[in-house]
Amino acid sequence: MRSTFRAIAGFTMLLGVTVAIAAVGAFLISSRFESNQAAGGRGGGFFGSQEPTYTVDLQVFEAQDFTPMITGFGSISAGRTADLRPLVSGLLASSAPALVEGAFIREGETLFSVDAFEFDLAVKDAEIALSDARVRLETARADLAVEIAALSLAEDQLALSEEDLERQRQLLQQEVVSAAAVDNAQNATLAARASVDARRAGVARSEAAVPTAELAVERASLTLERALRNLENTTLTAPFDGLAQNVSFALGRQVGSNDILARLVDLSQLELRFQLSDEQLGGLIGAGGNRDALRGLPLTLSWDVGSQILTYEAEIDRTAVAITENQGGIDIFARLKDINPGNVPPVGAFMAYSFPEPTVKGAFVVPAEAVSPAGEMFAVDDNNRITVFRVEVLRRVGDVTLVAGEAVRPGDAFVARRFIQLGEGTKVNPNRPEVPEQVAEAPAPTGGIPETGPVELDATQQDCMRSLIAGADGLPDRARERITAAIDGGTLENPERLKGMQERMGLDIDSCFPAPAVVAVAEADPGGFPTGDGPVDLTPEQQSCLIELVENSDLPATPKGFIIPALERGSIQDPSRMAGLKERAGIDLDSCFPASQPASAPAMAEAEAIVAADLGGFPTGDGPVDLTPEQQSCLIELVENSDLPATPKGFIIPALERGSIQDPSRMVGLKERAGIDLDSCFPPSPPVAG
Repeated sequence: MRSTFRAIAGFTMLLGVTVAIAAVGAFLISSRFESNQAAGGRGGGFFGSQEPTYTVDLQVFEAQDFTPMITGFGSISAGRTADLRPLVSGLLASSAPALVEGAFIREGETLFSVDAFEFDLAVKDAEIALSDARVRLETARADLAVEIAALSLAEDQLALSEEDLERQRQLLQQEVVSAAAVDNAQNATLAARASVDARRAGVARSEAAVPTAELAVERASLTLERALRNLENTTLTAPFDGLAQNVSFALGRQVGSNDILARLVDLSQLELRFQLSDEQLGGLIGAGGNRDALRGLPLTLSWDVGSQILTYEAEIDRTAVAITENQGGIDIFARLKDINPGNVPPVGAFMAYSFPEPTVKGAFVVPAEAVSPAGEMFAVDDNNRITVFRVEVLRRVGDVTLVAGEAVRPGDAFVARRFIQLGEGTKVNPNRPEVPEQVAEAPAPTGGIPETGPVELDATQQDCMRSLIAGADGLPDRARERITAAIDGGTLENPERLKGMQERMGLDIDSCFPAPAVVAVAEADPGGFPTGDGPVDLTPEQQSCLIELVENSDLPATPKGFIIPALERGSIQDPSRMAGLKERAGIDLDSCFPASQPASAPAMAEAEAIVAADLGGFPTGDGPVDLTPEQQSCLIELVENSDLPATPKGFIIPALERGSIQDPSRMVGLKERAGIDLDSCFPPSPPVAG
């Protein structure tokens, strides 16, 4: 029974405590809700947390003539080279002293020679063989002449034998001779005929021997010509002006026609090889697709050699016939101009190029960050809320974009930079473009006696004029008395008369009427976070306001650890970087810089010159930029671990190792294209009193 009573008492106590806690919680929630509604809180949850507001910069659409510039990188290649190799095999006997790596070689200069002993013997042997062939030809021709003469004699003998045979037959019919005499004459005729046939065969053989001998002479001549050519080829001369490259040989070494001893690069045929995307190529060749339109376009090349930048001029010579499969662009070849041995760039040098595209008339050019990939842009309505509209993206050129469409109207404002927190209906604090008002300035008083009256005189002017009138020579006494009386009365009714007297008598009356001092008045400060160049000195109120905003923001602890100490030192070195925090983190920095009333210039105290803390980040100004050892190591490590191709790495890392960046803007381009966090290598630095 006692246990049951204790259980009921404990349960009752717990129930009472629970009800009390619930009542207190309901009261707190109700009070917070009512106070938020009374303060005008909007959205954000049951407790009515304040809606975030982001500061955005606005620009206006303005039609202009725009000339896009195509920039990029390429490498130097040789349009014409010659492999220097021996044309005959043999021992390398000599070489020109100028044939060394990188030397300038002139056309026709002897470079090296092969031992010519065997080739001299070959020429002499060929000459002897030619002489022997010529003798044999003469012998064949003489034999032919002898055979022809012998044939003629045999034919005459045959004719006599035939006549004798015919006579013997006639005598036989007359029974003057016997049949035996006829037979003898017939046998003699047959013998003479056989002799003629033999001589004819000899003539034919002699006639055939002559062409054979002539061919032998021709063959011997060719052999001699070949021997002479080989003898000539024992020395090699330069085929054109150029630079020697890849020189590698040793005297006394056995060389052949397959051995490349050096390479000659033609200076007049050096080219920059680079790629253009389909979009860039289309903008250059136009609707007709004529790639010959590229030929002759001028380019400016720059080669970063560490301590300086060398510039070259080039012009596009031709395009490749095929598209590069792994990169999707088309290769372009630009021929370098005005190259001499003193300024020739090495083959393989990595160079930046730039050249203009055709000018686009009446283009609407906006920052690339203002347009999404889908062609969406932001505007701000009268309630300071984001509205989305679509545009037609004509071209993207570097950090700007050419747009068109019904929503693009001259004078309309748009958000110059999009960031992830912005969307339809987002509340923003717009920085609208400044439109200077045309204010007519009142002319500054020039001094001198007024031209119209009446003129009231003060005591200083009265004393000055009395002194001038009293000392004026040639002034009649009556006029002097009348003028003095007017001065004593303190009013000049007709000052133009005094002005005429000043001109006639040379009195400097104007000196009694000096120009009043003009008080310089400083323009009213419209308020808002400063966007110009630093440093910006902070008042104690601005310091407290900024520190409180940063401490209560959603920034990570690391940037807070850099920014707050810099603010506590009372100066901002680069306001543009703080403006970037304003946009990215939605911190209302403008609220810490209210508008101020104009003050007279003498009342504006000079602030103490302080070199404020550097908030860090990769430098974006002009070079060169000297690097600390820590910055060198950090940058080299980032580049080595990046996805950049091997070729640009091979140029960037040695430049960083030299401890200086000639043109920081190019490294900024790498940061944007390759996503390398270069800012991390440049942490903030403490301020230094100026």
